[in-house]
Amino acid sequence: MRSGRHHHPPIGRRLAAVAATAAIVAAIQLPIAAPAAAAPAPGAPTIGDTLFAGIGNGGYDVTHYDVAIAYNDDKTIDATTTISATATQELSSFSLDLEGLTVGAVQVNGVPAASFDRSSDPATSSYKLNIVPVSPVSGAFTVQVAYSGSPVTHVDPDGSSEGWVLTSDGFTALGQPVGTMTWLPSNNTPADKATYDISITAPNTVGGAPAAAVSNGQLVTATPVGDGSRTTWHWQQNKPMATELAMISYGKYLTYESDIALSSGRTIHEWTFVDPAVTTANQTTIQARRAALPEILNYLEAHYGPYPGDSTGFVVDITSLGYALETQDRPYFERSVSQSTFIHELAHQWFGDSVTPGDWNSIWLNEGPATFIPTQYAYDHGTSANSTATTYFNLWNSTAASNSRWTIPPAGMTDPADLFDWQVYSRGAMTLEALRQAITPAVFDDVMKTWTTRYAGQSRDTHDFIALAEELSGRDLTAFFQDWLFDADKPAWPATSTLTLASAPATGSVHPGDTVDYTLSLANTGQVPLTGGIVRVDAADLVDDADLATLPADLVASGSTLQWTVPDTALGDTATTTFSATVKAASSGGTLTATATGATLGITCATCTSTLTTPVVTGPAPITEADLTDATRNGVTASPDTIAPGAKVTVTLPTSAYDGQTVTALLFSSPRTLGTSTVTNRAITVTIPADAALGAHKLALADASGALIGWDDLSLAAAVAGTGSGSGTSDAASAGGTGDPLASTGSTIAGPAIAGGALALLIGVAAVTLAAVRRRRTTE
Repeated sequence: MRSGRHHHPPIGRRLAAVAATAAIVAAIQLPIAAPAAAAPAPGAPTIGDTLFAGIGNGGYDVTHYDVAIAYNDDKTIDATTTISATATQELSSFSLDLEGLTVGAVQVNGVPAASFDRSSDPATSSYKLNIVPVSPVSGAFTVQVAYSGSPVTHVDPDGSSEGWVLTSDGFTALGQPVGTMTWLPSNNTPADKATYDISITAPNTVGGAPAAAVSNGQLVTATPVGDGSRTTWHWQQNKPMATELAMISYGKYLTYESDIALSSGRTIHEWTFVDPAVTTANQTTIQARRAALPEILNYLEAHYGPYPGDSTGFVVDITSLGYALETQDRPYFERSVSQSTFIHELAHQWFGDSVTPGDWNSIWLNEGPATFIPTQYAYDHGTSANSTATTYFNLWNSTAASNSRWTIPPAGMTDPADLFDWQVYSRGAMTLEALRQAITPAVFDDVMKTWTTRYAGQSRDTHDFIALAEELSGRDLTAFFQDWLFDADKPAWPATSTLTLASAPATGSVHPGDTVDYTLSLANTGQVPLTGGIVRVDAADLVDDADLATLPADLVASGSTLQWTVPDTALGDTATTTFSATVKAASSGGTLTATATGATLGITCATCTSTLTTPVVTGPAPITEADLTDATRNGVTASPDTIAPGAKVTVTLPTSAYDGQTVTALLFSSPRTLGTSTVTNRAITVTIPADAALGAHKLALADASGALIGWDDLSLAAAVAGTGSGSGTSDAASAGGTGDPLASTGSTIAGPAIAGGALALLIGVAAVTLAAVRRRRTTE
């Protein structure tokens, strides 16, 4: 007895299916090979700086330096530095920057290194301590270096000195741009910032006078050691700091302390150190600078955000370096402190220290602001009659295009000897003033403050600054910055102007049919002639309620936007153009707003928006059949005047004044809205509802306010079979047939032919089915 009937596929298909299934199962069971891990590799021996090709190291990021230096009576040091870092790849070897000194031991993760050696290439400022750990390192790791000897003074490509500098009573170590590597094994690049603990152990006195050791950050402890003749000064820097901003100094110092209340709500401590050999007059000046610290810091906070550090103060030593330096928290000065230089170095705490250049070709972002800000400060405090606009335009204007200073672009230097030259200080400050005028002062202030607050504690470069300026200004500044930062010639000073859009009437309501006159004015308020100015007017909210008159030749409409090509305008002159608009008859409760904006840089708006309104027009009472008298026909005609329900009728209006207006058709005697249409060539087409009653009707038209335009008689009659209505066109007929689209499609024999075809199809299907049944029975 069979329990059921099964259909078996041909054996070939069954074998193919089995084979395919087996292949799938086998594939599932095969182990999936994991991606091969990258083999350990040496870290790059340089960070790739565009000016100092040999500095910095790849493969890791330093997070902290723990430095312990013992300064000996013979002016040598014994030191240990422990570096905490994170590997960005699995390192088979890596390097640190260290110039001079003797390395006694290196440990990686507490284990002596397999090997270490030294290499150098002075032409690229490359001085390397190359380290091979016992086993490759990855993730977080530490490296400890023990070293000793007499630190060297580094000579920069421009001939200036930095690094470890001996003084008559001790030493001062400064690091910009690369000198920190003379006393600190490090990743010596401004692109890699870290925190620091720096302990300096040295004698309490020098020649019987009190001595002190100073560094960045906060003084944590000053602890006597040994027999009490020596002290360990422990300084801690908890804010990210680049190696070039680290400073240590030891010698005879007068120490001054105070607490400074900041407007941002914090109180920070001041540590200031002054060599007692500084002249009496300079000592007096220095005390005046100390007294000004709170006001200057709060001024800078107001403009550029909270003070970045946890302490403040400064160091004045007697050296012959020839410069001051923005060492973090505690700037360094030589012998005395001028007002302008003092503000310059304090401004660096925001520009250069908190936000550090990721590449030395971005140093203009340090020196440009630090040059600009003292000028701004002096003008704001009334000690200078010249604003930044006057100061830097005059400098630009007085420096001839043929002057070789223009040939070194601030962000495109190729020679490290040019690092501290005119183009990063003076041209850098001019760039900022030109930007201020190009994007307007308010936007410029926002850019500068956002730069220091958004990127506090980070390393950034010129391209980041350009992106921020474009983001906040909404402008494409590619050409501007190319001209000012990258081109090796004199850049163009931007024109500035004030834009006004005025309307007559200036405010209030206007009525249908009224004309509004608009005047665009652009006053050249800048320092150079205005050329190539473009102004745009957004008229989208104007043209929906008003019609523009013919525009003057200097105004071009593109959609609802008007563009004014401003004629060249001399200093102090004003260019103007006008246009008009007439309020549409149908405007009711609308707004007419036009807004002007400067499409070119340097345009500031005075009054750039005009807004008027139209009163709400109370519509007439609804139209009734009683309104449809011979006196209100008003020349409206319906053609044809007799049609079938569902057909279309053309309604002609009495005058072309209605062209473009929207009208509503109504069918009486019982009022029935037939929809709205836009009048074209004095006419509209109306479709009569298919369920409209037969008989006499009236077809009326109303304007947008609902007022009666006119009417005409219209008769609805049944369609003649096979022909539709005698004189109208139905929707069905317009689709290709006549009359009833279901009853009269095709020829008179179409129905029987289709029926016969269907019958033949059914008979064929039945025959095939019967044959199949017979075949199945035969095979059972």
